[in-house]
Amino acid sequence: MPERTNGPLAAVASCLLLATASHAQITSDIQPLLRCQKTIAKAGARFANKTVKSTLRCTNAVVECQVNCDEGVYGPSCQSNPPPCCDSDDPGSNASFQVCMDEAEARCDKENAKIVDAEQRKRDSIASKCAELTLEQLCGAGTPGLNFGQLSAGCQALIPGWTCDLNNLLECVGGPMEEELSGQIAELLDPRAGEALTAAGLTAQFAGISTVYKVKGQLTAGKTDVFSIEGRADEKIVVAVRTMDDTGSDTSTLEPVLTYIGTDGTTPVGSSSIVSVGCATPTTCGASCPTFKRRFPFTGTFFLTVTATENSGCGAGAYQLVVKTDGGSGPMLVADDVDSITP
Repeated sequence: MPERTNGPLAAVASCLLLATASHAQITSDIQPLLRCQKTIAKAGARFANKTVKSTLRCTNAVVECQVNCDEGVYGPSCQSNPPPCCDSDDPGSNASFQVCMDEAEARCDKENAKIVDAEQRKRDSIASKCAELTLEQLCGAGTPGLNFGQLSAGCQALIPGWTCDLNNLLECVGGPMEEELSGQIAELLDPRAGEALTAAGLTAQFAGISTVYKVKGQLTAGKTDVFSIEGRADEKIVVAVRTMDDTGSDTSTLEPVLTYIGTDGTTPVGSSSIVSVGCATPTTCGASCPTFKRRFPFTGTFFLTVTATENSGCGAGAYQLVVKTDGGSGPMLVADDVDSITP
């Protein structure tokens, strides 16, 4: 008798074989995407870790020199003594301070070289695992797709005309964008990082670290100093006024008032919340020191004013205007010890 074939069972078996083959094909198709994504994550995390560590090793070395200068290790500090003295913002003010800063700069050069090397290693690693992906797989938002096209806005801000492909991705995500974010983390962990790198002239070597400008001034009671500052649209700015020793006993006689003026030179910029904080150098009248943080509303020339309030126990005095920017320009004195805020 001829052997009979079970039709339903054969059909089920055939479907199972097709499903297994289809699953294997899908799994095979997504493996390159998974390898690419995992490599980007792993190589990127390794780079970020190295960048933060190297940046902090540099800034810590510079800060140590500055603290020693301020604490009188190299001789009288300019914080409470007239020249010749050690000014932590001016390496040339003291020979021993200059030697320390030169050594710190050499350390920073080594750490910067490590970051450059880590960047190249990251790029090579990502390129080796992602080269086989199509443009849609790398940049597309659909499935399958790694959706790196969503970074267009951020990358175009760093690299005008940027479009999503592997080479451009390495130039942006693999380059300045991640380094900038890593620098911001380093500055969060070392708040003096911006001041340190600015004093050492190294801000260009470490992305993401703010540039800090400091200008010293002297005011007569009731008078105002006016500064201009070039702002770029949406650029973050942090401004503070620090009091200084006016008496030789680490006491200030100044009650400073800070105002942020618009491009017309007379009208205070709205929504600028001036916060009062404790002064590093206490004042004779118990005054606080002003600071604010905001973004420039548009590109243009803005103004900052510092006024010496006439108050019981306070009047004339010295101050330091501190401006922190994302690489923008510093303040320029345009009117000294005047009655009007008009520049």
